[in-house]
Amino acid sequence: MSRSSKLLIINYVMDSEHPLLSHQQEAVHALSNKFDHVTVITGQVGINNSSPNVKIINTQWNPGQSFRNVVRLLVKSFPLIIRGDFNSVFFHMTDLQCAVLSPFVRLRGIKQFLWYAHTSKSTYLWWSSLWVNSIVTSTPGSCPIKSEKVLPIGQAIDASRFAKISLEKLNLNKLIHIGRFDKSKQIEALIEAAIELREENNQIELKLVGSPANEESKVWAKGLSAKYGDQIERGWLEFEGSISRDLFPVKMAKSGCFFHAYIGSLDKTLVESTMLCVPVVTINPEYINIFGSWSSSEPVSLISEYIALTSLNFADLDSELNRRHTLALRSHSLTNWVNQLTQLLR
Repeated sequence: MSRSSKLLIINYVMDSEHPLLSHQQEAVHALSNKFDHVTVITGQVGINNSSPNVKIINTQWNPGQSFRNVVRLLVKSFPLIIRGDFNSVFFHMTDLQCAVLSPFVRLRGIKQFLWYAHTSKSTYLWWSSLWVNSIVTSTPGSCPIKSEKVLPIGQAIDASRFAKISLEKLNLNKLIHIGRFDKSKQIEALIEAAIELREENNQIELKLVGSPANEESKVWAKGLSAKYGDQIERGWLEFEGSISRDLFPVKMAKSGCFFHAYIGSLDKTLVESTMLCVPVVTINPEYINIFGSWSSSEPVSLISEYIALTSLNFADLDSELNRRHTLALRSHSLTNWVNQLTQLLR
């Protein structure tokens, strides 16, 4: 009889309706189909429909309470880390938790892997890299550490939730951005580009969907709304709060083009839009390296990308969207991600 496979996962949230991190529960559910037993140490538990073979330990992680969070993490997880029965550990974008716990996991000689798909440098990430077997990320440029330990395996998108939208139903004049509302996402660049595009086409609209993640971003967002208040009053620029992930395809179907200016790791929303066959206009280098750009201009700009996109005839645009869709399914589906990750963890 083969040995029972037991996996320990450390993540932030087990909540299918969390606006930013519901995919962490998706990952747990998918991995639970590959292992006999899964234990999850998480920071928050919301709406949760876990499989019978999944046990959840809630450390009640509260943003802004770093010391208390670490203490609760140690109290809840240390007995399991030291004496628990598991064959491997997966830290899902939890670099701080990994920094705290990975040295103790290493003492037991158990395999451990950290998923980190963000270009921001982290002291916790550097420290964790000394102890884990590998740092798993989405693309080569989506992790700030350059090392043989870094393994790109693509994004983890549940393709069943992103059915193709017919190009005939899309209005390319309706630009939309969905994501966290903070300065790093270059929201202001999106607005300025839309203003410039409207000089040639006053039918263009821009909807910005998302909410600030912290107090600093709230102050910045309030100032941005005031700065462009006249554009909002004219009706073509709209700010909307966060939506649940299941509404992403609905919002995209009512728009026509995903507008994006973040320069860093490969955002999940870029791949999700591509799986929907919605045109993506972005200057994100990771996306362009994989899927290509619409224009041949150097450097790539939002203006040149949008103009090149809207210059294509229907047949050519439809063909290119389907090419990108196929590539997204092959390299960035949840199935592909789980299979590659399982090979490492088993």
